[in-house]
Amino acid sequence: MNELVKVDSKELRKFCTEVFAQSIPYEEADVVSDNLVEADLLGFHSHGVCKVADYLKRMEDGLIERKTDLTLDKETLTTAVYNANNGWGQYASVKAMNTAINKALKSGSSFVGVRDSNHFGITSYYTKMAAEKGCIGIATTNASGLMVPFGSKEPSLGTNPISFAVPVGEGKTPVVLDMSTGNTARGKITLANKIGGEIPDDWAITKDGERTTDPAKALEGYLLPMGPKGSGLAIIVDILSSVLTGALFGSNVPRMYEDPEPQRLGHFFGAIDITSFMPLEDFYKRMEERVEQTVNSEPMEGFERVYMPGELEEEKKRKQLKEGVQLSNEIYEELKRTGHQYGVEIDEFIKMKV
Repeated sequence: MNELVKVDSKELRKFCTEVFAQSIPYEEADVVSDNLVEADLLGFHSHGVCKVADYLKRMEDGLIERKTDLTLDKETLTTAVYNANNGWGQYASVKAMNTAINKALKSGSSFVGVRDSNHFGITSYYTKMAAEKGCIGIATTNASGLMVPFGSKEPSLGTNPISFAVPVGEGKTPVVLDMSTGNTARGKITLANKIGGEIPDDWAITKDGERTTDPAKALEGYLLPMGPKGSGLAIIVDILSSVLTGALFGSNVPRMYEDPEPQRLGHFFGAIDITSFMPLEDFYKRMEERVEQTVNSEPMEGFERVYMPGELEEEKKRKQLKEGVQLSNEIYEELKRTGHQYGVEIDEFIKMKV
Protein backbone atom coordinates (compact mmCIF):
# COMPACT_ATOMS: atom_id res chain seq x y z
CA MET A 1 0.00 0.00 0.00
CA ASN A 2 1.27 3.47 -0.85
CA GLU A 3 2.31 5.68 2.06
CA LEU A 4 -0.08 8.57 2.65
CA VAL A 5 0.58 12.02 4.06
CA LYS A 6 -1.80 14.75 5.22
CA VAL A 7 -1.19 18.45 4.65
CA ASP A 8 -3.13 21.57 5.57
CA SER A 9 -5.28 22.67 2.63
CA LYS A 10 -4.53 26.39 3.03
CA GLU A 11 -0.80 25.75 3.16
CA LEU A 12 -1.04 23.46 0.14
CA ARG A 13 -2.90 26.09 -1.85
CA LYS A 14 -0.38 28.81 -0.93
CA PHE A 15 2.49 26.55 -1.98
CA CYS A 16 0.92 25.65 -5.33
CA THR A 17 0.02 29.28 -6.01
CA GLU A 18 3.60 30.37 -5.33
CA VAL A 19 4.96 27.68 -7.65
CA PHE A 20 2.66 28.66 -10.51
CA ALA A 21 3.25 32.37 -9.85
CA GLN A 22 6.92 31.95 -10.78
CA SER A 23 5.75 31.56 -14.38
CA ILE A 24 2.20 32.91 -14.78
CA PRO A 25 0.31 35.96 -13.42
CA TYR A 26 -0.53 35.65 -9.73
CA GLU A 27 -4.27 36.02 -10.37
CA GLU A 28 -4.19 33.04 -12.71
CA ALA A 29 -1.93 31.04 -10.39
CA ASP A 30 -4.39 31.57 -7.54
CA VAL A 31 -7.39 30.36 -9.56
CA VAL A 32 -5.59 27.27 -10.88
CA SER A 33 -4.31 26.32 -7.42
CA ASP A 34 -7.70 26.82 -5.78
CA ASN A 35 -9.31 24.52 -8.34
CA LEU A 36 -6.69 21.80 -7.87
CA VAL A 37 -6.82 21.85 -4.07
CA GLU A 38 -10.62 21.85 -4.16
CA ALA A 39 -10.46 18.68 -6.24
CA ASP A 40 -8.30 16.98 -3.61
CA LEU A 41 -10.58 18.18 -0.80
CA LEU A 42 -13.57 16.60 -2.53
CA GLY A 43 -11.70 13.35 -3.13
CA PHE A 44 -11.11 13.85 -6.87
CA HIS A 45 -7.38 13.25 -6.49
CA SER A 46 -6.90 12.54 -10.20
CA HIS A 47 -7.75 16.21 -10.83
CA GLY A 48 -5.91 17.60 -7.82
CA VAL A 49 -2.38 18.78 -7.12
CA CYS A 50 -0.99 15.78 -8.99
CA LYS A 51 -1.59 18.02 -12.03
CA VAL A 52 0.86 20.74 -10.94
CA ALA A 53 3.93 19.15 -12.51
CA ASP A 54 1.94 18.06 -15.57
CA TYR A 55 0.60 21.55 -16.24
CA LEU A 56 3.99 23.18 -15.79
CA LYS A 57 5.67 20.71 -18.13
CA ARG A 58 3.10 21.53 -20.80
CA MET A 59 3.75 25.22 -20.22
CA GLU A 60 7.53 24.74 -20.45
CA ASP A 61 7.02 22.78 -23.68
CA GLY A 62 5.10 25.73 -25.13
CA LEU A 63 1.75 23.90 -25.07
CA ILE A 64 0.07 26.34 -22.64
CA GLU A 65 0.64 30.09 -22.74
CA ARG A 66 2.23 31.78 -19.74
CA LYS A 67 -0.55 34.37 -19.69
CA THR A 68 -4.18 33.90 -20.71
CA ASP A 69 -5.17 36.42 -23.37
CA LEU A 70 -8.94 35.93 -23.10
CA THR A 71 -10.82 37.59 -25.95
CA LEU A 72 -14.55 37.91 -26.59
CA ASP A 73 -15.41 36.50 -30.04
CA LYS A 74 -19.18 36.94 -30.01
CA GLU A 75 -21.83 38.22 -27.59
CA THR A 76 -25.58 38.67 -27.25
CA LEU A 77 -27.74 39.56 -24.25
CA THR A 78 -27.83 35.92 -23.16
CA THR A 79 -24.79 34.29 -24.80
CA ALA A 80 -21.08 34.78 -25.30
CA VAL A 81 -18.15 32.93 -26.83
CA TYR A 82 -14.63 33.47 -25.51
CA ASN A 83 -11.33 32.51 -27.07
CA ALA A 84 -8.80 31.46 -24.42
CA ASN A 85 -6.01 31.62 -27.01
CA ASN A 86 -4.39 28.52 -25.54
CA GLY A 87 -4.40 30.00 -22.03
CA TRP A 88 -5.17 28.41 -18.67
CA GLY A 89 -8.47 26.54 -18.61
CA GLN A 90 -9.37 27.32 -15.00
CA TYR A 91 -8.85 31.06 -15.41
CA ALA A 92 -10.79 31.29 -18.68
CA SER A 93 -13.59 29.18 -17.21
CA VAL A 94 -14.03 31.31 -14.09
CA LYS A 95 -14.34 34.37 -16.31
CA ALA A 96 -16.82 32.60 -18.59
CA MET A 97 -19.00 31.30 -15.76
CA ASN A 98 -19.09 34.72 -14.14
CA THR A 99 -20.29 36.12 -17.46
CA ALA A 100 -23.00 33.45 -17.64
CA ILE A 101 -24.14 34.22 -14.08
CA ASN A 102 -24.26 37.97 -14.64
CA LYS A 103 -26.20 37.60 -17.87
CA ALA A 104 -28.62 35.13 -16.26
CA LEU A 105 -29.32 37.49 -13.36
CA LYS A 106 -30.29 40.14 -15.92
CA SER A 107 -32.08 38.03 -18.52
CA GLY A 108 -33.19 34.84 -16.76
CA SER A 109 -30.73 32.40 -18.31
CA SER A 110 -27.46 32.40 -20.19
CA PHE A 111 -25.00 30.13 -21.97
CA VAL A 112 -21.32 30.91 -22.53
CA GLY A 113 -18.75 28.96 -24.50
CA VAL A 114 -14.95 28.91 -24.47
CA ARG A 115 -12.72 27.66 -27.26
CA ASP A 116 -8.98 27.13 -27.71
CA SER A 117 -8.57 26.36 -24.01
CA ASN A 118 -6.84 23.76 -21.83
CA HIS A 119 -7.72 21.30 -19.07
CA PHE A 120 -9.98 23.17 -16.61
CA GLY A 121 -9.89 20.88 -13.57
CA ILE A 122 -13.06 19.73 -11.84
CA THR A 123 -16.32 20.66 -13.53
CA SER A 124 -18.31 21.27 -10.34
CA TYR A 125 -15.97 24.12 -9.41
CA TYR A 126 -17.86 26.26 -11.93
CA THR A 127 -21.41 25.06 -11.37
CA LYS A 128 -21.10 25.78 -7.65
CA MET A 129 -20.19 29.37 -8.54
CA ALA A 130 -23.67 29.70 -10.05
CA ALA A 131 -25.38 28.00 -7.10
CA GLU A 132 -23.75 30.49 -4.73
CA LYS A 133 -25.53 33.27 -6.65
CA GLY A 134 -28.97 31.66 -6.55
CA CYS A 135 -28.70 30.12 -10.01
CA ILE A 136 -28.70 26.58 -11.32
CA GLY A 137 -25.28 25.99 -12.85
CA ILE A 138 -24.38 23.81 -15.83
CA ALA A 139 -20.87 23.06 -17.10
CA THR A 140 -19.32 20.70 -19.62
CA THR A 141 -15.96 20.26 -21.31
CA ASN A 142 -14.46 17.98 -23.88
CA ALA A 143 -11.14 16.21 -23.39
CA SER A 144 -8.49 14.28 -25.29
CA GLY A 145 -10.05 11.92 -27.83
CA LEU A 146 -9.00 8.81 -25.96
CA MET A 147 -12.33 7.13 -25.25
CA VAL A 148 -14.02 4.76 -27.65
CA PRO A 149 -17.73 5.14 -28.47
CA PHE A 150 -19.78 2.23 -27.17
CA GLY A 151 -19.07 -0.83 -29.30
CA SER A 152 -16.04 0.68 -31.07
CA LYS A 153 -12.30 -0.03 -30.87
CA GLU A 154 -11.39 3.37 -32.32
CA PRO A 155 -11.27 6.45 -30.04
CA SER A 156 -13.17 9.58 -31.03
CA LEU A 157 -14.37 10.85 -27.63
CA GLY A 158 -12.98 12.29 -24.44
CA THR A 159 -14.38 11.35 -21.04
CA ASN A 160 -16.22 14.68 -21.42
CA PRO A 161 -17.58 15.44 -17.92
CA ILE A 162 -20.82 17.21 -17.11
CA SER A 163 -21.90 18.98 -13.93
CA PHE A 164 -25.04 20.54 -12.51
CA ALA A 165 -25.33 22.44 -9.22
CA VAL A 166 -28.61 23.45 -7.61
CA PRO A 167 -28.85 25.76 -4.58
CA VAL A 168 -31.01 24.57 -1.69
CA GLY A 169 -30.86 27.56 0.66
CA GLU A 170 -28.59 30.16 2.19
CA GLY A 171 -25.55 28.58 3.84
CA LYS A 172 -26.54 25.07 2.75
CA THR A 173 -24.54 22.75 0.54
CA PRO A 174 -25.99 22.70 -2.99
CA VAL A 175 -27.03 19.54 -4.78
CA VAL A 176 -24.08 18.85 -7.10
CA LEU A 177 -23.72 16.30 -9.86
CA ASP A 178 -20.21 16.02 -11.33
CA MET A 179 -19.68 12.99 -13.50
CA SER A 180 -17.42 11.66 -16.18
CA THR A 181 -19.09 10.02 -19.16
CA GLY A 182 -16.43 7.31 -19.07
CA ASN A 183 -16.09 4.51 -16.57
CA THR A 184 -13.29 6.62 -15.10
CA ALA A 185 -11.31 9.78 -15.75
CA ARG A 186 -7.99 9.26 -17.52
CA GLY A 187 -6.39 11.20 -14.68
CA LYS A 188 -7.12 8.27 -12.35
CA ILE A 189 -5.14 5.97 -14.62
CA THR A 190 -2.31 8.51 -14.81
CA LEU A 191 -2.32 8.74 -11.00
CA ALA A 192 -2.31 4.93 -10.68
CA ASN A 193 0.66 4.80 -13.04
CA LYS A 194 2.51 7.40 -10.94
CA ILE A 195 1.96 5.70 -7.58
CA GLY A 196 1.85 2.07 -8.74
CA GLY A 197 -0.87 -0.57 -8.61
CA GLU A 198 -3.47 -2.09 -10.89
CA ILE A 199 -6.68 -0.58 -12.23
CA PRO A 200 -10.11 -2.24 -12.67
CA ASP A 201 -10.44 -4.08 -15.97
CA ASP A 202 -13.47 -2.05 -17.07
CA TRP A 203 -11.60 1.27 -17.17
CA ALA A 204 -9.70 0.91 -20.40
CA ILE A 205 -8.58 -1.27 -23.28
CA THR A 206 -5.12 -1.70 -24.78
CA LYS A 207 -4.27 -0.25 -28.19
CA ASP A 208 -5.17 -3.71 -29.54
CA GLY A 209 -8.66 -3.54 -28.03
CA GLU A 210 -8.14 -5.88 -25.06
CA ARG A 211 -9.23 -5.07 -21.47
CA THR A 212 -6.31 -4.44 -19.11
CA THR A 213 -5.50 -3.86 -15.42
CA ASP A 214 -2.07 -2.40 -16.22
CA PRO A 215 -2.22 1.44 -16.04
CA ALA A 216 0.80 1.77 -18.37
CA LYS A 217 -0.89 -0.32 -21.06
CA ALA A 218 -4.14 1.54 -20.45
CA LEU A 219 -2.39 4.87 -21.04
CA GLU A 220 -1.12 3.51 -24.35
CA GLY A 221 -4.67 2.39 -25.18
CA TYR A 222 -8.15 3.84 -24.85
CA LEU A 223 -10.77 4.54 -22.20
CA LEU A 224 -14.13 2.81 -22.04
CA PRO A 225 -17.40 4.78 -21.88
CA MET A 226 -20.00 4.32 -19.15
CA GLY A 227 -21.99 2.03 -21.40
CA PRO A 228 -24.17 3.26 -24.27
CA LYS A 229 -25.64 6.06 -22.13
CA GLY A 230 -22.21 7.38 -21.22
CA SER A 231 -21.16 7.19 -24.83
CA GLY A 232 -24.24 9.15 -25.91
CA LEU A 233 -23.70 11.79 -23.23
CA ALA A 234 -20.05 12.16 -24.24
CA ILE A 235 -21.07 12.86 -27.83
CA ILE A 236 -23.59 15.53 -26.75
CA VAL A 237 -21.04 17.13 -24.41
CA ASP A 238 -18.52 17.20 -27.27
CA ILE A 239 -21.08 18.95 -29.48
CA LEU A 240 -21.96 21.59 -26.87
CA SER A 241 -18.41 22.18 -25.66
CA SER A 242 -16.54 22.09 -28.92
CA VAL A 243 -18.54 21.75 -32.12
CA LEU A 244 -20.72 24.68 -31.04
CA THR A 245 -17.88 26.84 -29.67
CA GLY A 246 -15.41 26.32 -32.53
CA ALA A 247 -12.89 24.29 -30.49
CA LEU A 248 -11.22 21.05 -31.57
CA PHE A 249 -13.50 18.04 -31.08
CA GLY A 250 -13.52 14.27 -31.01
CA SER A 251 -10.48 12.52 -32.43
CA ASN A 252 -9.03 15.91 -33.47
CA VAL A 253 -8.09 16.75 -29.84
CA PRO A 254 -4.41 16.06 -29.07
CA ARG A 255 -3.57 13.87 -26.10
CA MET A 256 -2.52 15.75 -22.98
CA TYR A 257 0.59 13.71 -22.18
CA GLU A 258 1.69 12.31 -25.51
CA ASP A 259 1.08 14.83 -28.31
CA PRO A 260 3.40 17.85 -28.65
CA GLU A 261 0.72 20.34 -29.63
CA PRO A 262 -1.90 22.51 -27.85
CA GLN A 263 -5.17 20.74 -27.06
CA ARG A 264 -7.46 23.70 -27.89
CA LEU A 265 -10.34 22.32 -25.81
CA GLY A 266 -13.86 23.71 -25.57
CA HIS A 267 -16.01 24.41 -22.50
CA PHE A 268 -19.71 25.21 -22.16
CA PHE A 269 -21.33 26.98 -19.20
CA GLY A 270 -24.92 27.73 -18.33
CA ALA A 271 -26.75 29.59 -15.58
CA ILE A 272 -30.47 29.72 -14.85
CA ASP A 273 -31.77 32.43 -12.54
CA ILE A 274 -34.30 30.70 -10.30
CA THR A 275 -36.22 33.92 -9.67
CA SER A 276 -37.15 33.99 -13.35
CA PHE A 277 -39.33 30.96 -12.53
CA MET A 278 -40.44 31.61 -8.94
CA PRO A 279 -39.38 33.44 -5.75
CA LEU A 280 -36.15 32.01 -4.41
CA GLU A 281 -37.63 31.19 -0.99
CA ASP A 282 -40.43 29.19 -2.64
CA PHE A 283 -37.86 27.24 -4.61
CA TYR A 284 -35.82 26.55 -1.47
CA LYS A 285 -38.90 25.19 0.32
CA ARG A 286 -39.63 22.90 -2.60
CA MET A 287 -35.99 21.80 -2.72
CA GLU A 288 -36.03 21.05 1.01
CA GLU A 289 -38.91 18.64 0.44
CA ARG A 290 -37.16 17.16 -2.60
CA VAL A 291 -33.98 16.53 -0.62
CA GLU A 292 -35.89 14.98 2.27
CA GLN A 293 -37.65 12.54 -0.05
CA THR A 294 -34.26 11.14 -0.97
CA VAL A 295 -32.17 11.31 2.19
CA ASN A 296 -34.99 10.15 4.48
CA SER A 297 -35.88 7.18 2.31
CA GLU A 298 -35.27 3.72 3.74
CA PRO A 299 -31.88 2.37 2.61
CA MET A 300 -31.63 -1.06 1.08
CA GLU A 301 -29.52 -3.81 2.61
CA GLY A 302 -25.83 -2.94 2.64
CA PHE A 303 -26.38 0.82 2.82
CA GLU A 304 -26.43 2.94 5.96
CA ARG A 305 -28.26 5.88 4.38
CA VAL A 306 -29.16 7.52 1.08
CA TYR A 307 -27.24 10.57 -0.17
CA MET A 308 -27.99 13.43 -2.51
CA PRO A 309 -25.53 14.02 -5.38
CA GLY A 310 -22.39 15.70 -4.10
CA GLU A 311 -23.11 15.02 -0.43
CA LEU A 312 -20.43 12.35 0.02
CA GLU A 313 -17.83 14.61 -1.57
CA GLU A 314 -18.75 17.47 0.75
CA GLU A 315 -18.34 15.15 3.75
CA LYS A 316 -14.83 14.33 2.52
CA LYS A 317 -14.11 18.04 2.14
CA ARG A 318 -15.24 18.88 5.67
CA LYS A 319 -13.10 16.07 7.06
CA GLN A 320 -10.02 17.06 5.09
CA LEU A 321 -10.41 20.74 5.92
CA LYS A 322 -10.17 19.69 9.56
CA GLU A 323 -7.63 16.86 9.38
CA GLY A 324 -5.61 17.80 6.30
CA VAL A 325 -5.64 16.87 2.63
CA GLN A 326 -4.66 13.27 2.07
CA LEU A 327 -1.98 12.83 -0.60
CA SER A 328 0.13 9.87 -1.62
CA ASN A 329 3.77 10.21 -0.62
CA GLU A 330 4.70 9.95 -4.32
CA ILE A 331 2.62 13.03 -5.17
CA TYR A 332 3.98 14.93 -2.15
CA GLU A 333 7.53 14.20 -3.26
CA GLU A 334 6.66 15.23 -6.82
CA LEU A 335 5.35 18.55 -5.49
CA LYS A 336 8.55 18.96 -3.50
CA ARG A 337 10.71 18.38 -6.60
CA THR A 338 8.58 20.68 -8.73
CA GLY A 339 8.68 23.44 -6.15
CA HIS A 340 12.46 23.16 -5.87
CA GLN A 341 12.73 23.39 -9.66
CA TYR A 342 10.98 26.77 -9.51
CA GLY A 343 12.79 28.02 -6.44
CA VAL A 344 9.91 27.37 -4.01
CA GLU A 345 10.71 25.04 -1.12
CA ILE A 346 7.71 23.08 0.12
CA ASP A 347 8.97 23.04 3.73
CA GLU A 348 8.53 26.81 3.86
CA PHE A 349 4.78 26.40 3.25
CA ILE A 350 3.72 22.96 4.45
CA LYS A 351 3.98 23.02 8.24
CA MET A 352 1.56 20.17 8.91
CA LYS A 353 2.61 16.84 7.45
CA VAL A 354 1.32 13.73 9.20
